[in-house]
Amino acid sequence: MTKKRLTRDLKWGFQYYPYYQMRIECDKFYGWAALNELTDGEYLYWDFFEKAGRVPVAGKGMCWLTLIPDGKKRSVTAMFTEDGNVSAWYIDVIHSLITDEDGVLAFMDKYLDVLLTTSGDIVVQDRDELDAAYKAGEFTEEQYEEALLEGQKIIDELGKDIHATELMCKEILHYVKEQVKNHPLTVFLDIDGVLNIFQPDAEVQTLLPSAMENICDLLKRMNAKVVVISSHRLGGKTWDMLLETFKENNINDVDITPYGEEYHSRTEEINTYLNIHSNIERYVILDDCFQDDYSCDIKLRERLVFVDALKGLQKQDIIKACEVLNRQIPICRAV
Repeated sequence: MTKKRLTRDLKWGFQYYPYYQMRIECDKFYGWAALNELTDGEYLYWDFFEKAGRVPVAGKGMCWLTLIPDGKKRSVTAMFTEDGNVSAWYIDVIHSLITDEDGVLAFMDKYLDVLLTTSGDIVVQDRDELDAAYKAGEFTEEQYEEALLEGQKIIDELGKDIHATELMCKEILHYVKEQVKNHPLTVFLDIDGVLNIFQPDAEVQTLLPSAMENICDLLKRMNAKVVVISSHRLGGKTWDMLLETFKENNINDVDITPYGEEYHSRTEEINTYLNIHSNIERYVILDDCFQDDYSCDIKLRERLVFVDALKGLQKQDIIKACEVLNRQIPICRAV
């Protein structure tokens, strides 16, 4: 058996897109849900469906909703297009649900898969892999028969009334997205040494175009809000330039940490902001650490991406920031 993480980082490379997981308990569904939001990327199509023909399965604007219901041996992934409709389902027959060390949900795949489309396609895949695993002694006869039975149940329960299946997935996706709105991914952003590098002869330190491109890419890629922690947040030409550049890139959710004589360090300001906004569970800090190296606060330091002040924000810093933001803190909510 192979392990499949719901971040889809082992095969699909979705680890640099927003990922969420949560527990759902309602009349329609009891179990775990995971959401991958594809904020970028070229379109990938499957073209082997007889009725649906060529369908998109990944690409900018799409999202994957994965449902693992209690009491069933399946992982149901609905691939949504940008218009909010399902293009296809990929349903894995699974052995067990597990939680990785970083908190991300994963399942042990039992090889057999069922693919569905809204046009009525029902495709069973990898039966040969299941048979080979059984012959190699990986499964007992009972486990082998259980996998075949689960595959048939998937067809009977999800494939025979495909419109009801799509409606259920749409309703759950709506609920999941509402929960996500209430728990924004957040980037705490310094300016000096991050978005600019010191220019001794310049009256105003200009923002580096490459650094601004990188921060805008991060905010859009992760659907994140930005909270500025720099002293420039109090106003001035640098602040005006930053807001104007954000506006040009359609980034409007900009906030600042509190300031005043009662705060003695940047860590105090960030912690105060987090206490006020208790819904923020996943965040990253981009800082060159000129005034505060965060050594006094282990929790914040774990969320820190140190930026070289002689270079400004680089692509590798953005990759690290995505990794920090996707360190999963499960959102557990009951409907």
